Amino acid sequence: IIMSGKTVDRSILQGESIELFRAAIKSPATRDPYERRLIQFLKIIKLAPDDFVTAAKKNSSSIEKQIISFISKQNSRAEKGEITTATVGNCLKAVRLLLEMNDVSLNWKKIRRVLPRARRYALDRIPTVEEIREIVEAADIRERALTLVFVSSGIREGAIEHSRVGDYSTIEVGEQKPAAGRLIVYSGDPEQYTAFISPEACQALDKYLDFRREHGEQITKASPLFRDKFDPVKGLYGHGKTNSEQAIIPMTAPAVRQYYNRLLFSIGIRKQRKRRHDFSVHGFRKLFKTKAEIGGMKPINVETLMGHSTGISDSYYRPTEKELLDDYLNVVDHLTIRKESTFKAEVEHVKERGSMNEDAIATLSDQVMKLMVEVQQLKKPAISDS
Repeated sequence: IIMSGKTVDRSILQGESIELFRAAIKSPATRDPYERRLIQFLKIIKLAPDDFVTAAKKNSSSIEKQIISFISKQNSRAEKGEITTATVGNCLKAVRLLLEMNDVSLNWKKIRRVLPRARRYALDRIPTVEEIREIVEAADIRERALTLVFVSSGIREGAIEHSRVGDYSTIEVGEQKPAAGRLIVYSGDPEQYTAFISPEACQALDKYLDFRREHGEQITKASPLFRDKFDPVKGLYGHGKTNSEQAIIPMTAPAVRQYYNRLLFSIGIRKQRKRRHDFSVHGFRKLFKTKAEIGGMKPINVETLMGHSTGISDSYYRPTEKELLDDYLNVVDHLTIRKESTFKAEVEHVKERGSMNEDAIATLSDQVMKLMVEVQQLKKPAISDS
């Protein structure tokens, strides 16, 4: 399995105890980090999962000491800045799940006392609009659509692998076609919810899907919304497989992260390699929340469109899709990355062709001026992107 460009050896994860451990985690996106954290712990204590569980049942006090020793070593790494304090607690979650699923009880209250106090929020920032524009301009046809979908919907990177073409549709309101796009996120799962994307994201996504059709892919509702890379010259199918639907691999969360890691270095947004960067792919999700709330969307609707739990409101607050869409459309301009220079180019292009009368040109010019004013307002310190 490839994670963030590195191969993760999972051969140690075998046995009856691991079957119970995996059964407790429904989401593949959650199972992956839990497995990686458990592997890290098992390698340090040099025990296979079943042996570790058996030892814990026979001598819980000895295992508690081993876990506390592990945490202490991780605390030292956190103090040096090699890992975050939250990472230490996350490792413990995987170990505790393995033991609890195999009916092993430890004194977790005592063990938790050794954990460092973790921040409730990360220190990363959201990308600026200018940085997003740099990313979009440098991206290829797939990642351009991907970036605009992330920014305008706020979906998690892990949702990409599970998204299918049938989960996407456009929404028309009046004469505006499309006014927005609809995404069914985690379709068929208990966590399923509806998100929206901007018209410019719809345009980029449609262009990407058309590109795949033009190169021979038979796209159906079950096709991945974003798929693996392919060479247009050599063909759609790779990996040593025949031309079949099974040969098309959905784009995974690690592939998403790996792509942006490379791109951000190549365009100079990232200058040096380090474990924690100013912003990651998750920053797109934070950008969506920030821009939507600045634009005036109801905070509870923002949380709903991001697939967040709203506590007791989950049972009582049930807005219709139309109510969510109306609120989204009110802020869609804040989630649009298109530059005012694009409008200027359109005006000049039409002037050269002589296909637009002066009144229409004046109208489009007015739109350019309005957009420039909005951009300047967004740059004010009170609502700074950074």
